[in-house]
Amino acid sequence: MKNVFIVDDHTAIREGYKVILERSGRFKPQGEAPSAEEALESLAAAGAAPDFFIIDISLPGMSGLELTTELRRRYPEAKVAIVSMHRRYDYIVGAFRAGATGYLSKDAGAESIVAALDSASRGDYYLDHTSLKLFIDEVISLPGKATAGKAGISGLSERETEVLQLLAEGKRADEIASELDLSQKTVENHLSNITGKLGARDRFELYRVAARLGKS
Repeated sequence: MKNVFIVDDHTAIREGYKVILERSGRFKPQGEAPSAEEALESLAAAGAAPDFFIIDISLPGMSGLELTTELRRRYPEAKVAIVSMHRRYDYIVGAFRAGATGYLSKDAGAESIVAALDSASRGDYYLDHTSLKLFIDEVISLPGKATAGKAGISGLSERETEVLQLLAEGKRADEIASELDLSQKTVENHLSNITGKLGARDRFELYRVAARLGKS
């Protein structure tokens, strides 16, 4: 089982996360803290880093985003899922840029917590469905043109075009794999190839490209 460290300033929420983790059968709580500062102290005293962190974006003192940046520096192999009361584009982008592999709303449901950790285990990113829709809608409304145009799309294989279209529809990598009857690894390879062929800087730029192409 994978170990998870929880950082949230509400005791009841931390207790709820622990119940969710214990019921999953795949993850178990290793520690908890009500603030970033106490989390760092606890981790330093423990010596061993957990496999995953669940972090509230709004913490007293150091924010969840600042904590994520610091944890990724100290424990580069650990994965971070950011949890927030707010569904905001700037929060989502900030979380992933800080090094998080997942972002979900506190009202997304227990299954989203486990799904975010499962996605991180596979090396994938995770957004709960409502946050993903918000992200795609916001990307579509951004000014300026996407990095890649139709000429770039013409360089994609038929399968890569299918993957990009499903990404434009707001589907996650695991959902694309299921729909196309491919393995998760194969879809990730396609996404990496598409990113390179379209000249996107990273996965966020690829989402932006996909969203604009899906609108056109």
